[in-house]
Amino acid sequence: MSAEATRARTPTPRRRGTRTRVIVALAVIAGGLIWVVAAGLRNNLVYYRTPTEILKQGTSAYGERTRLGGYVEPGSVERDGSTIRFIVTDGTTRMTVIDAGSVPALFQAGRGVVVEGDYGRDGAFHADTVLVKHNDRYAPPEPGETPTAANVGG
Repeated sequence: MSAEATRARTPTPRRRGTRTRVIVALAVIAGGLIWVVAAGLRNNLVYYRTPTEILKQGTSAYGERTRLGGYVEPGSVERDGSTIRFIVTDGTTRMTVIDAGSVPALFQAGRGVVVEGDYGRDGAFHADTVLVKHNDRYAPPEPGETPTAANVGG
């Protein structure tokens, strides 16, 4: 091989510097995109704890804002004015929940719920938000029916 051909194939220091800058810039952009995606997922994932998990935390669970998930135990729903008291169970452990706000129309005993609030020193979970799991069946309204009159039951 001639010396000219070898020189043409060997990158000059100037080319190497440009290539390095491009690689670094692409790595920074890729890292930034990965960080944005990870931060977005972390903020949008909804985790909850079961009554068993909260009770296993012991006293460190007191006052900590968290989500509690489980099933509303049949026969446990008690309404007293604007306050509703019910028991959430995960099949192993039961926990009393007190909510002073309104609950969704689909709320009933035996349904899955996720409540958001904090565990009190009185042994009850004090909720300010109640989310109800609904069935996966969707029945669109019949022609002429309004959406509120559609079959939304479970």
